[in-house]
Amino acid sequence: MITYIFKTIVCSSVFILIYYLFLEKEKFHRFNRFYLLFSIAFSFLVPLITIKIKSAGLSTAETIFLIENNIQATVSQPILPSTRTNNPISNILLFVYLVFTAALFLKFLINISVILVKIWRSNPSKYQSAKIVLINDTLCPHSFLNYIFVNYKDYNEGNIEKEILSHELTHVKQKHSIDILLLEFLLIFAWINPILFIYKKAIQLNHEFLADESVVNAFKDTHSYQLLLFKKAAQSNSFIFSSPFNYLLTKKRIVMMSKKASLKVAILKQIALIPVIVASGFLFTSKTIAQDSLKVPQQKIESTTIGVSNDMLKEYRDIMEKYKRTLSNGRTGYFFNLSQTDKERLESIYFQMSKEQQSSQMFQFIPNSSMVLKRSTPAKEKFESYKDPKMYGVWIDEQRVSNSDLDKYKNTDFAHVFESILLKNATNYGKHVYQVNLMTNDYYQSYYDKQISDKGYTLMMRPPKKDSIK
Repeated sequence: MITYIFKTIVCSSVFILIYYLFLEKEKFHRFNRFYLLFSIAFSFLVPLITIKIKSAGLSTAETIFLIENNIQATVSQPILPSTRTNNPISNILLFVYLVFTAALFLKFLINISVILVKIWRSNPSKYQSAKIVLINDTLCPHSFLNYIFVNYKDYNEGNIEKEILSHELTHVKQKHSIDILLLEFLLIFAWINPILFIYKKAIQLNHEFLADESVVNAFKDTHSYQLLLFKKAAQSNSFIFSSPFNYLLTKKRIVMMSKKASLKVAILKQIALIPVIVASGFLFTSKTIAQDSLKVPQQKIESTTIGVSNDMLKEYRDIMEKYKRTLSNGRTGYFFNLSQTDKERLESIYFQMSKEQQSSQMFQFIPNSSMVLKRSTPAKEKFESYKDPKMYGVWIDEQRVSNSDLDKYKNTDFAHVFESILLKNATNYGKHVYQVNLMTNDYYQSYYDKQISDKGYTLMMRPPKKDSIK
């Protein structure tokens, strides 16, 4: 979730910056309206899209038992931290978010209610394709959806200029209120993205440009209309969902009215946006790996042509027999707490063996670089099941975490997953049935780089070939 929010903020920042640098001062307002609305939707939807990128899958050597100090060789189970970590900060942040969201939603409902009450108390009269709502407030005329709100005294005395009514009628015809309502509703839940407030101002100003353009085209007297706007800028206009009149915005509107549109510039800038949108789409989408088969670079195992004597082979096996035990279930297993002397002697003998002698041994030294865990992104449905604390204990990047912490991630944020059932001798047995270990993409890459560069060896146990035991 944090990654999604970050991508949304950055993506919307890029698009609004492009708008202010290259589009706002150009006189193609209809395209700008589309661009602003499109870029908001793009910023919220693109981070949700997952694309597949081909990458090398990692094929590992087949291993049966990994031998480590004090670990039973017949049980293949990873060693994991058992400390449970709580994250009270995330709970506090969630609480703050919900409080602010609830407050904004309540404010939105109140504002809508105030408008509906004004409409209900008045008896709206038809005015071309809109309805006139007469109010007592001494505000400049303003519009909302299909209604134009005007002061009843000014309207009855004919003091409302026809240019102003035409301006508001354009807002109604072009349904500008829909844009604002959608943005206000989005802000209730996405207020954490401050760029949306900048978008709101840009959209409102664009609406004014569109309405001004309609008035100028209809009345053909730009200068008189500009003087009228300066006059209105000095009056009160604090309607909830309307664009405010003030000198700064009025100046921008007047400057825009004086400009001449350049079709060539408009086309060039619109075409230039295509690669920007494509690049942003690729940059802000989520990436998942489509694996191709590729072997990990294999480290050569040392051996000799002649090999070792039968006495040395027997010594090698005798050292291993020292750690052989009979388990409670009657099976044979190996418990290792190899002394440094035994470990060094085993290595010395093993690397003097011929390849044939090495392959005949039950216990072999395997290059660490060949034991890279394969990429395995969890399926979306399976990933959701990991959030059940009764079924799963969760580790992320070798750290025990709360199951609810998975809400911060998507399944594609992980490059490796390993599930194992808890045995009776496990630390957390009874708390959950399975434990799942997840590696984030960055952590896996770090692990992979470290693993393939590791020139060391690990003693592994393999079932010997039937015809190779001597």
